[in-house]
Amino acid sequence: MIGIAQLSGFRSEMVRWVEQMIAQAAAGVVRPVIGQTFPLDRAADAHAAIENRTAVGKTLLLI
Repeated sequence: MIGIAQLSGFRSEMVRWVEQMIAQAAAGVVRPVIGQTFPLDRAADAHAAIENRTAVGKTLLLI
């Protein structure tokens, strides 16, 4: 596991990693964790949850 700040040191590997992850996602191997959803009119609440670090997984806006 590496943090986002360390990614710049792996620039030469990024394209390969992205291709692998997209292939795994398409195959159903990698699935995102959807922590919460918000209707579009509550976008401010969604942003607040992310900023306050109360969101677990992905936060989606439903349109």
